[in-house]
Amino acid sequence: MPELKACLGVRFTVALVCLVLAMPAIGNAQNRRQIKVLVESQQSGTQNQEGVQGSGSVIIRRGNVQPSGRVTAGERQTTVQRSTGIFTLVQDGAESILSVATRVPYSETAYYYNYAAGNGYLQRNILFTDVGTSLRVSASVLPDNQIRVRLTPRISYFSAERSGAIDFTEATTELIVPHGQPVSLGGSTTQVHEITRQILGYRDRVSSSETNLVLTATIQ
Repeated sequence: MPELKACLGVRFTVALVCLVLAMPAIGNAQNRRQIKVLVESQQSGTQNQEGVQGSGSVIIRRGNVQPSGRVTAGERQTTVQRSTGIFTLVQDGAESILSVATRVPYSETAYYYNYAAGNGYLQRNILFTDVGTSLRVSASVLPDNQIRVRLTPRISYFSAERSGAIDFTEATTELIVPHGQPVSLGGSTTQVHEITRQILGYRDRVSSSETNLVLTATIQ
C-alpha cells in the first residue's frame, strides 16, 4: 500500500506540472492581437477634347463674288475619380480570406471539327465569372510597431470604355509596413491620343487613366 500511494503521488505531481506548463500557452493564444489590413484601389481618369470646325459660303450679288467664312473652336475637359476599398481583420500570425463579388454570366463559343464525319459545329456555353473584390492576407506583428504583411488583392470592375468587358487589378507582395501608415503597392497608367480630321476642321482627344493600390495595416 505505501508503494501504491507513492506511485499515485508521482503521477499526480507530473500531471499538475503539465497543467501549469500548458496554462501560459493558452493565455498567449487568447492575448494574440488583431491586425486590420485595408487595401484601396484609387482610380482617376482625365479626358481632354479640343475641336475646330470651319464653315464657308459664297454670295454672288450683281456679278460680285463675296466669300464668307466662320471658324468655331471648343474645348472640354472631364475628370473622373473612383475609390474602392476592402479590409479584413486577421489574427497575429494567422491568415484571412475575404471576397465580395457578384457572379456575372457570359457566353463562350467553341468550334469543334469531326474528322470522321468531315464536318464541324459550334458549341455555346454559359459560364460565370466573379466581378468584385477579394483579399487574401497573412500578417504578424514585429517589434517597433512594424507589421509583416503578405497579401494578394484582386479588384475587378466593368470597363467604362468597352461594353461588356471586365477589367481587373491584381498584386501579390510581402512587405514590412509601419503601423497605421499608408503604403503604395503599385499601379498602372494608360494614355490614348486620338486625332480626327474632317473637311474644314479637326478634333483632338487625349485621355489618360491611373490606378493605384494603397495598403494600410493597423494593430488593433
